[in-house]
Amino acid sequence: MDNFPVITDHILIFLYGVIIPFFSGVKGRENFDNIIFTENLRRRFYLANSVFLGLAASVILVTWWLYHRPFEALGFRLPVTGSKFTWGVLLGFVLGIAYVIDIIYSIKQAKNDPEAAAAADAGTPFLPHHKRELPAYILLCICAGVFEEIMYRGYMVTYFLPKYNFSNGLPILAAVAPAFLFSLAHYYQGWHAMIKIFLLSLLLGIIFILTESLIIVMIIHFLIDLTGGFVAMRFLRKMETEG
Repeated sequence: MDNFPVITDHILIFLYGVIIPFFSGVKGRENFDNIIFTENLRRRFYLANSVFLGLAASVILVTWWLYHRPFEALGFRLPVTGSKFTWGVLLGFVLGIAYVIDIIYSIKQAKNDPEAAAAADAGTPFLPHHKRELPAYILLCICAGVFEEIMYRGYMVTYFLPKYNFSNGLPILAAVAPAFLFSLAHYYQGWHAMIKIFLLSLLLGIIFILTESLIIVMIIHFLIDLTGGFVAMRFLRKMETEG
């Protein structure tokens, strides 16, 4: 594409890569320390973030359309076939297995260490505690899986790819830079969570580069968020009952 990137893209990358992560991560952490998440507040949090993610992704999609760029280049296409698709699927399985192992380990650690359980709860007080919160939370999972992947994989990875950027660009930058910025936006969850989110995002970026499609990474992202919410809801609700 001859018209990518242009000054508008540089501005959007700065907005989504620096400004929004700063206020979402750093400022969000400050606010979390002073907020007590009730059931009603969690539902409002899910709905507000769903709307925000939708608006943020819409800006990118409208910009892409105004410049008459093919949406296939943004990742709206079926995955490529061949060895790249095979590697992408294998990485997806590796990511899923690693995530399940991490969940099992976290639950065991929390059961054996009350302080670890309290720290986990403090880091993610916005996760659902009750079934009544699930509709709004599932909506957020869908929006995060779709809209965040458009922003951080479809748009940012493509921005940093050599074939769409400067001639001296490095493919590794296309996976690492968006992963770092995505993890920075989750600073409010603490450093431990940021490291895991960085690795998760890094793998998602590699899968996107291999498959050239947003379909697989959107599905993986949605399932991870949904699984995390269900696990937290069941565990946190058990903690409240026992307490």
